[in-house]
Amino acid sequence: MKRADVRLETEEARVIYDDVKQSPEKLAAAIDRLGFKASILSVTAAPKPTLYVDGLADLKAVRRVEEVLKAIKGVRGVTVDPRDGEVFVEYDGTVTPPQLLAALQAGGFKVRLGSP
Repeated sequence: MKRADVRLETEEARVIYDDVKQSPEKLAAAIDRLGFKASILSVTAAPKPTLYVDGLADLKAVRRVEEVLKAIKGVRGVTVDPRDGEVFVEYDGTVTPPQLLAALQAGGFKVRLGSP
């Protein structure tokens, strides 16, 4: 699992995971084993490819990447892993990877698609 955003008031969680290593069913079963009742409400495939951004040495740079991408209409979520510069972007069909690249480049970042 890469990230989980839990909303206690609605008893829901949004989970970002590596679909090569996990499945929604396996994650729900793991939660059940902890003594909680888990059910899968929906599954949304993360858009591919992943972006890689150089120079994420501090929290300020990470926040700037998030701000730049979230300002694009159609971007629903951004998760940044500063250790390897990996950026996962959840977006709708109105957004294209070249738009994401162009926005980050305009923001002064060195960015690429694909592997690190």
